[in-house]
Amino acid sequence: MTAVTGAERSRDGSCHFQRSRLIWMIAITFGMIVLGWVTLWPSTIPYSYLGIFGTFLNYLVKNYHKWVCYGFWVSWLIHVVEAFYSVKLCQSKGITDPAVQFHWFIQTLLFGYASFGLLVSYKPAAKKHY
Repeated sequence: MTAVTGAERSRDGSCHFQRSRLIWMIAITFGMIVLGWVTLWPSTIPYSYLGIFGTFLNYLVKNYHKWVCYGFWVSWLIHVVEAFYSVKLCQSKGITDPAVQFHWFIQTLLFGYASFGLLVSYKPAAKKHY
């Protein structure tokens, strides 16, 4: 039995990880924070200091708060389902390192399809048969 070096593992795809783009990470984090704030603590939002964005948020809270709440919880549910499925997808694509699978899980849990889409589009190198 031979030991596998880190370079060999990275070539065979068992340690493949790709970070989501920073712009998506920032946008999704901002969106989830605002959505959570509007859902859980709408009375603490300083609407008058936020200009047209505050007016829009106030309109949503007053007229569609129930739907905003549904959107918040459904978006988290989708992120959780995507995160668990990303682990299964890692296994099916030959990403076998548990630490790397955990990275995919956490990144997908936090950033959803911005991470999951990278994993879906990842095409592992074809194995050479001698």
